[in-house]
Amino acid sequence: MNECWCYRWTVVRRPLKDDFMVKADTIPAEVRERIHRVATELYAKSGYHALPALDEVRKCANVDMNVASLVLKEWRKIQPVSPAPLGSKLPTPVEEAGLAAIDAVWQHAQQFANQHLRAAQAGWQTEREELDALRAELAEAFERQAAELEATSQQLSMVLALNARQQQELERAAPRLDESANRLGETESRLVAVERELGETHDKLAQSYDDVRALRQQCDELRKECDNLRKQQAELQEELRVQRSDKESAHRAVASLRQQLQSASGGNPASPASAQEAVADVKETAELEAAAAYGQSVSNRLTTSSRAADLIVRSR
Repeated sequence: MNECWCYRWTVVRRPLKDDFMVKADTIPAEVRERIHRVATELYAKSGYHALPALDEVRKCANVDMNVASLVLKEWRKIQPVSPAPLGSKLPTPVEEAGLAAIDAVWQHAQQFANQHLRAAQAGWQTEREELDALRAELAEAFERQAAELEATSQQLSMVLALNARQQQELERAAPRLDESANRLGETESRLVAVERELGETHDKLAQSYDDVRALRQQCDELRKECDNLRKQQAELQEELRVQRSDKESAHRAVASLRQQLQSASGGNPASPASAQEAVADVKETAELEAAAAYGQSVSNRLTTSSRAADLIVRSR
């Protein structure tokens, strides 16, 4: 029976024999290697004549007996069997066969070595030619690179010199640049003032436009008045022309009457009534001429006023 009854009615299993055994697959690799190393050292110390004892291996490897037993069994299985030593003298047939075999091997070895030597010499020659070509290419590339480096160095020198000159020019131009900046500031200030003046001028111009519109209206009114006055002048001139025509007819009639009076009176002076009529005719003629002169003066003043208004409008 593997079970027994104990106090408090608890079932307790008795330990079996297998519980104290260790399985081989549960042994760590490091412990296994340590046991193998210790067994190999002990076997070597004995001159490979006696296998190491289990207790000695356990003590040296510092493991328990079960682990040492399992691992030592594995180690013994992989150890080769030690053969018995042979005699020191080589048998004659064996020696002759060995010499013949060695001679044949030596001949084949010489042929193989010579073939490989010739192949190696051909390879070395090819490699040497390739190395010579590569050396020539490297030399040419080095010379070409040296020439490019020299050209680059010259260009770099030129660029550095140009940079130095530009730096000097920049240092010389710095004061002028500051002066230009100052002038630019002044110019901007003047520009602001000019813009302000331009705004004022624009306002004045707008006012001037209003004045011009007013003057144009006045000019239009003056032109209308001029047109009216011209019409009146034309009417006065027409009336004056008619009156001049009537005056000339009256003068001719007066001259005819004077001749008739002179012929009728026999050379006596004209009567006072005839003299008064003549004076009245002269006065009428003077009045007509004065009216014509006044009309011409009015026309001239209107023309002058119109021209002055046009000039004012154009100037604005």
